[in-house]
Amino acid sequence: MPIEETPEESIGAYRLLSKLGQGGMGVVYRGVDGAGHEVAVKLLRPEIAEDAAFRRRLLREVETMRRIRSRYVAQIIDADLNAERPYIVTQYVAGHALDDTVRATGPLTGRLLVQVAAGLAEALIAIHAAGVVHRDLKPNNVMLVNGEPVVIDFGIAHAADSTRLTQTGMIIGTPGYLAPEIIDGGGPGPAVDVYAWAATVAFAATGRSPFGTGSLEAILGRVVRGRADLSDVPPEIGGGLQAALARDPAERPTAAQLAGWLRNLQSGEPTPVVPATMPHGPRTPTQPPLARTAVGMPPPPTPVPMSPVAPSPVSPMTPYPVGSARIDLGWYKLIAYLLIFATVGVTAELPVLGGSVALLAAWYLRSGDAAVRSRRVPVRNAQDLLLGPLRWPGSMARSAIQTALSLLYAGVAGGLVVVALLVLAESGTRSVSNETAASLGLGVAAYVVLAGLGMMGPRRQLVRLLSATAPDRRTVSIVGLTAVAATVVVLLIAWVDVPHWAPLGDPYGSLDALRGRIHDGIDKINSSGS
Repeated sequence: MPIEETPEESIGAYRLLSKLGQGGMGVVYRGVDGAGHEVAVKLLRPEIAEDAAFRRRLLREVETMRRIRSRYVAQIIDADLNAERPYIVTQYVAGHALDDTVRATGPLTGRLLVQVAAGLAEALIAIHAAGVVHRDLKPNNVMLVNGEPVVIDFGIAHAADSTRLTQTGMIIGTPGYLAPEIIDGGGPGPAVDVYAWAATVAFAATGRSPFGTGSLEAILGRVVRGRADLSDVPPEIGGGLQAALARDPAERPTAAQLAGWLRNLQSGEPTPVVPATMPHGPRTPTQPPLARTAVGMPPPPTPVPMSPVAPSPVSPMTPYPVGSARIDLGWYKLIAYLLIFATVGVTAELPVLGGSVALLAAWYLRSGDAAVRSRRVPVRNAQDLLLGPLRWPGSMARSAIQTALSLLYAGVAGGLVVVALLVLAESGTRSVSNETAASLGLGVAAYVVLAGLGMMGPRRQLVRLLSATAPDRRTVSIVGLTAVAATVVVLLIAWVDVPHWAPLGDPYGSLDALRGRIHDGIDKINSSGS
């Protein structure tokens, strides 16, 4: 649970356990009800809790979400809008966000990609049937559970049959997943979710937004001009995504048409791309197409033949292979910590060699984490994760500074441990040798460099690498057992043996001098006390 924010003990009938995330409207916590069932509790932010407009917006969210019934949409369970802190309670989705999964293990491929695309289309069918437009469909609002998507976070959902509460001209949504008609100031309709569906599926297939990165103006400019980059999207779904990203909302397929097309793909039946001109909402086929508003807009996509999804197995880089249970990220985190403790043991036994390895590993892993989190480096597989720092050298320079600061922090932490142990020894509280004090101090310093408080970049990148190289239970079991064995052996050796300082000389002469000063100080304290 994040240290920076400890939740209230309870809200209404729900006990809060940990913070899941936050947005412009509120903070979401994982909680449990009276029966011990896990739920997600969304609290309105304190600074806007007294705003009547936001309370009405929350009421609209509850009313619209209650109409939605789908296994692909997180269900609403309870709400209290008259509480001091208004809240809503929804189904807790025990999965991993699509963006985290793709960045950790690479893009989805084969049948799994089509399965996720189809599930999202089914979710939109249920959402639109309730008269709702989600308006913020994007990779981090999609959870993956056993290879199936669940849409979450209706923080800015808009009911098509409700009065708009947003100000005229105010843009709500995420750049790169925001339909061009919203940028042009138009009202949201089901077609905006179809557009976001295509951008989200493109991210799942490539590891990057189809409209690239950069400033807000640059991204929105590409959206308005219809410049989506689908070059790396598998051809079996590329035509459908192109149709759904049509500049004119009237030319996009509906969610139902997308779902039907994807079902055909899943069954292996050849099928054409859905037609380019599709009515949405109350508009009828006899109405003229909507007027184009952007100068130099490309023509609508031309229908092209589709090939069925290949019957070959899912790529080994797929995080959740179809038909098998997903691997919880907690196992990768556990293995990562085992490897970190093994490095700690090596550093305690071989300070110069082990310390150098720990420092270099921390620097390179932190560089990789910075490259991934910057979204400047596409992540498709383990090789991309390993080479990320080389593809964005700026991450290496930035991480060098952060690693140098962590080394100072580690030196202070390790030094304090050594001094504390020597004080215990000289006060007669416990017998501690210079070698033991040095080993424990070195171990603490190595741990701080790799996974100290506020320095989790190396551990995050290590988890990504593990999940990319060990995507199935058998591989995870082998890697995990190997990590356990290595950690136990290394820590035992470090515990029973003295540190070897080659090629440098040992510092025990300096520790003897420090012990002497500590001893003299304790004697003075005892003398003054008597």
